[in-house]
Amino acid sequence: MREPSVILMGVALLLMLGAVCFAMELPRIEAVIETRAAATLADVGVRDLRIEADGRDITLHGTIAFAEIGLEAARRAAGEPGVRSVDNRLVMIGEPSLEFGPDGDIWLLAGRLPTPESRQELFDAAAAIVGQGNVIDETEVDATVTEPPWIPTLPRLIQLLRQVHGGPGLRLQDGTLVLTGHTSSEGMRDRLEFDVAAIAETAETGWRIANEMVIAPVAVNRVAQNRIRRLLREQPIAFQDRTDALTEDARTAIAGIGEVLDAFSDIRVEILVRTDAGSDPEDDRLLSIAQAESIREVLSASVHPDRLLAFGYGSDRPAEDDDAGESQGVVFRVLHRP
Repeated sequence: MREPSVILMGVALLLMLGAVCFAMELPRIEAVIETRAAATLADVGVRDLRIEADGRDITLHGTIAFAEIGLEAARRAAGEPGVRSVDNRLVMIGEPSLEFGPDGDIWLLAGRLPTPESRQELFDAAAAIVGQGNVIDETEVDATVTEPPWIPTLPRLIQLLRQVHGGPGLRLQDGTLVLTGHTSSEGMRDRLEFDVAAIAETAETGWRIANEMVIAPVAVNRVAQNRIRRLLREQPIAFQDRTDALTEDARTAIAGIGEVLDAFSDIRVEILVRTDAGSDPEDDRLLSIAQAESIREVLSASVHPDRLLAFGYGSDRPAEDDDAGESQGVVFRVLHRP
């Protein structure tokens, strides 16, 4: 008759032993779940991510810029082996905004920044380019927005705006950087967008670039343009194989173009290059940019670099211009300075 009670006592002891073992093992299990979940969410875009595991139930803490990030984080965490439930406590905060452009003779600075320090840093970046007395600061400090990583890029971005001759401006809203103003040609517009995108990519800003610049053509200097056209017929510009290395004859031709342009003081010259199609369009584009810069470097011995713009279109053809001087995919446009 005592056998059932002995069995029950044995079962109870086993259960107690299992509970003790589980309690001792639980912290290790929770640590493993937290570590795995953190690795899974490392690239999802949560700032200050913190994960708390309570057994197989986890809670997510941190800040996000968009609701979609929070949904994706919860989805990934729920799919992690060993996780039973996810309590999503991620908090959405705003992104900083920026608007910078001329208002008459004054440059206006507006937007939302998280701290007085970041506000001052933004003002200093603008003032360093256009002068402290020429900037009106209407930015606001808002603790609900994140600290921007892009302030160190602003001096270079603002410097680029000085190439735009009508109402240049930058506007950053919801992760999109909008370029505004009037530019003198398709080549100038494309080059500005390319330079801005390169700066944004290097700084890992994550911006989308929206180019809303309007082309307001500037008159061609036909005298200089015709002289270059005649010179290129006699001495074309070529590169060594599929590289950005100019042939000696090409260097001589560019020197001749420099002599022609040296007689004109009120011009800007656009150097636009197209390559033959290769196996990769991106390689074509990078090669054409390098080739355009090679020509610009040689030509800058005769023409001030600030008056020269170089851009490569890859295997695409630049917009047609009957007045342009062209040689084997290299187009020179001589424009009156706006």
